[in-house]
Amino acid sequence: MLRAALLLAMSIGLVSCGGGGSDAPPAAPAAPDDFGAELVSRVARSGVAGTWGYVAPDGSRYALMGTAAGVLVLDLRDPVHPRVVDEVAGPTNTSSPGIYWREMRVYGSHAYVVSEHTNLRGGIMILDLSDLPATVRYVRSVVPNDGLLAAHTVDIDVARGLLYLQRESNRAAPSSMPSLRQARPLHGGTQKPEHPVGDPTNGSIEVWDLAADPENPRYVTTFNQHRSVHDMTAVGDHVYVAEGNASSYSVWDVRDPRSPQLVVRWSVEAGRFTHNIWPSGDGSFVVTTEEIPTGLPARVWQLNGSARPTLLAEFKVGTGTPHNVVMEGRMAYLSHYTEGAVAVDLADPAAPEVVAKFDTNPDEGSSLSGCWGIYKFPGEPLMICSDIDQGFHLIRLTPS
Repeated sequence: MLRAALLLAMSIGLVSCGGGGSDAPPAAPAAPDDFGAELVSRVARSGVAGTWGYVAPDGSRYALMGTAAGVLVLDLRDPVHPRVVDEVAGPTNTSSPGIYWREMRVYGSHAYVVSEHTNLRGGIMILDLSDLPATVRYVRSVVPNDGLLAAHTVDIDVARGLLYLQRESNRAAPSSMPSLRQARPLHGGTQKPEHPVGDPTNGSIEVWDLAADPENPRYVTTFNQHRSVHDMTAVGDHVYVAEGNASSYSVWDVRDPRSPQLVVRWSVEAGRFTHNIWPSGDGSFVVTTEEIPTGLPARVWQLNGSARPTLLAEFKVGTGTPHNVVMEGRMAYLSHYTEGAVAVDLADPAAPEVVAKFDTNPDEGSSLSGCWGIYKFPGEPLMICSDIDQGFHLIRLTPS
């Protein structure tokens, strides 16, 4: 505990605001300022992005990780020696090969993958995970209802089987859009949003129903139109939205998914790119991250119904930039770019306590390199970090 306290004093900025699997080389030894976590295994890769986990009906764990070529699926039944099951080919960016972002979520035994690429298998790429550990089956790619194949983020309300898809379009939805066995690009594969990147009015969210037939999603509606959208989290009756270039966040009531209703929207300082948002298990507060300018802290906001949320606290580790946050109860797990994977105890949301940190990348400072994606296996001390340059990390939490 003394060591952890000293490390926190040196490296944690905290402001209270009141009210190829088994043959991959092991990662370098833990950095001197790591604590509360240990490396279980690593699969070395470069050019990776989002990650997510899947627990099969028999309890076996698997990991999915976006790569430049598609989706890497890893068998974690032997967590010390992950086995690559497959790398499922996905759309690639032929015009800008360095841009390879992908995000994914799991519903039942299916994974839903999106990217900003618009060629072969673009759109909502569906994978069948039911035959793991033997194989992964590519099912189809579904064209979003606005006709544009690119999407930066996706989330799923697993309790109700509703998929929420980030859009960079204000285009009126067509009356019907066929779901193609193999989605092909429209307009020669060079779709562009109707507004330039950076426009705070450019965006919306599509809702898709997965419950009736996970391999044939049904379009429901589009909401939050004419507002930038970067990411969203769907939990229960609400969707929490980070509105990117609009420098704002919003909360929506989706008890009727056909007609989402705005509960509250609040703005932050002008010029901040509102990147990610996730609610606590009881929905009383949210944690948010703002990616630009770099080096900004994560924030904790108490929700007050339709009134503006109250800023309770800010926190970050070292000089790094928090990227994505996921929550389990009152624990927050962050991909913290150059600082690696971080766990924060928010039992008192006004007094965040960083209880674990594992650095996955040798880079320092506020640059947007290092740990991109984070996933925590529910109820277990295991989390996945996807590092842009260093690849897959399976990390065990060991807080004292």
